[in-house]
Amino acid sequence: ELRNRIVPVNARIGLDAILAAADDYFDKTGRRVTYEYVLLRGINDEVEHARQLGALLSDRNAHVNLIPMNPVEPLHLDAPSVVQMRKFVNRLEQAGVNVTLRKRKGADIDAACGQLRLQEQVGAIQPSPT
Repeated sequence: ELRNRIVPVNARIGLDAILAAADDYFDKTGRRVTYEYVLLRGINDEVEHARQLGALLSDRNAHVNLIPMNPVEPLHLDAPSVVQMRKFVNRLEQAGVNVTLRKRKGADIDAACGQLRLQEQVGAIQPSPT
């Protein structure tokens, strides 16, 4: 349910289908699958969310890239605290899941991943002065 709200296409495709495709990829190639997980403060960053993610991936040859949300002004979303992110990482590691917490770069000058693109889009829809 939470994933459907965060990733609307999930309602059409479904997490089971994504995991099945990833399992099929691993079975055919032997290559570990990397899952990208954006951490959103107060939305999907609780230890319980990490427990659920760990339960989904602990029996798979998987790696999780945890990506702290870069703040984008109109969206009012941000990354969790460092302490909360460490708790999330620790819970995944306890479940036996390989995990990397990505470093945030450029957020202090609005140049991090996602920030420039949104600025470009917002700028594109602004009326030009005449």
